[in-house]
Amino acid sequence: MEFRNGVRMRKDKHKAGPSGMSRNEAFSLPEGWGGSDFLLPIDVGPIEELKKAMGGDSILNFVSAEFGARALATYDGLGITQLTMQNVWTVFQDLFNELYP
Repeated sequence: MEFRNGVRMRKDKHKAGPSGMSRNEAFSLPEGWGGSDFLLPIDVGPIEELKKAMGGDSILNFVSAEFGARALATYDGLGITQLTMQNVWTVFQDLFNELYP
């Protein structure tokens, strides 16, 4: 996202809106292409409070912290040098057999 939004678009004088600048420039400096800043300021305080009440950063986790640590330790113990589409199923089976003997 950072790369794509930083790439300068080609100049096109027949195009409506910004051209010849990156998306980052177009949104950060709308007056540079005759645009206007209509972005609304948002108070993120209530959102942060709601997130904290729901469990903080852990709401984005698929498993408990304890299980995640155990699974990672088991994966590290398998000595996998590279996880690929060709070996992912075998790695999953090995992990499963170690975690649930």
